[in-house]
Amino acid sequence: MRRSITTRLAGFTGGPVLAAFAPMLILPVITRVAPEGWASFAAGQSVGLIGMIVMMFGWSIAGPVRIARAADQDERAHILAESFYTRAIAAAIVLPLAAIIAAAVASPAYRFDAVAIALASALGGFSPSWFCIGAGQPAKLTLYDVLPKLLAAAGAVVLVLLTGQITWYAVLLALFCIVAYAAHARREMRGHHTGRLSVGEVRHALRAQLPTAAIDTVSNSYGATPVPIASAGLPVADANPFASADRVYRLGLLAVVAFGNAFQGWVLERDATDRPARHRLAIISHVTLGVAGGLGIAILGPWATAIAFGQDVKATPIACLLFGLAFVCISSTTPFIRNVLVPHGRFRLVLAVTCVSALAGLTVMISGAASGSATVIAIGVLTSEVITMTALIIPAARLLRREAATPTSPS
Repeated sequence: MRRSITTRLAGFTGGPVLAAFAPMLILPVITRVAPEGWASFAAGQSVGLIGMIVMMFGWSIAGPVRIARAADQDERAHILAESFYTRAIAAAIVLPLAAIIAAAVASPAYRFDAVAIALASALGGFSPSWFCIGAGQPAKLTLYDVLPKLLAAAGAVVLVLLTGQITWYAVLLALFCIVAYAAHARREMRGHHTGRLSVGEVRHALRAQLPTAAIDTVSNSYGATPVPIASAGLPVADANPFASADRVYRLGLLAVVAFGNAFQGWVLERDATDRPARHRLAIISHVTLGVAGGLGIAILGPWATAIAFGQDVKATPIACLLFGLAFVCISSTTPFIRNVLVPHGRFRLVLAVTCVSALAGLTVMISGAASGSATVIAIGVLTSEVITMTALIIPAARLLRREAATPTSPS
């Protein structure tokens, strides 16, 4: 058991570590070439992240399970075709909106850069990462999702330093990712599926994905709203340090995603005979990660951001403390949502709680922007995660007890 999950963690954490390293190549360059545009650039990235989540249309949650349970490569190719149609429909709506919102929250001097990075980041909604996770293929995850981002960041370092134009990062990111995503689709579908679906099949896929898409959008999109809210409501001198604290928090969340990806497939394996023990290990691991990561953000955040992004935009200690507490909550809650509530079909519960927590968090964040307080905005981030954690852990624990008392597990 230990060797199995250790192998999965090694495979699925290597990619996110490289993914975390990719922006760290270019962001310190951007904060030094255009320090006054850091908050606008970060806001554009956050808008793009929201767009990416909406465009993913729930496939990051439901997709790995469907791929893992697929009978053969033909069925996997059909699932991939479904995902492309649903995500393309979402993209037709999301991309124009992302451009408009990014332009609205950015400062005039960096409006074009914010729009460019928003669109490039949103294209991540076509990433095949969920497919690779479900298929248990960490090497392909690195090749088709992580490596393009790493190459884009490395190339942008050179071009931004030579030209002083930070837009190059968005251009290269979009170009490398589009090529990689298309190559993956061609490789997985060639000889197994034409890539064409009937109108009825597309309609069915949209209906089937809608509940999961709603949960994914609400639960994750509001997490990307703090920086745009701070950029729109705070002076640049306050928005820049807040953006740095948020960036450290977002990089840390890559570890939560990696743990979630590795444990989800392992815990839910069809032939698992020790599922309760797997649930316990997943929960303990996520809580441990949350505490360790939260302490790291709270204690090392100001120092790390000063080195990475520069003294002028380093994060404040209070913002790092609040983001660190939020990290503890979101990491601890993840296994209960991904491995218990969603597999048991508790979509409405998860959606209702995430809607309430998002509304509460956004209310606090907006009030913070209106009062010009970065601290209150960070409290809004923490508020939403505390509500989610306290409202979902109890029903998930009940399901775990019920599952342990029965010989079968949810399908």
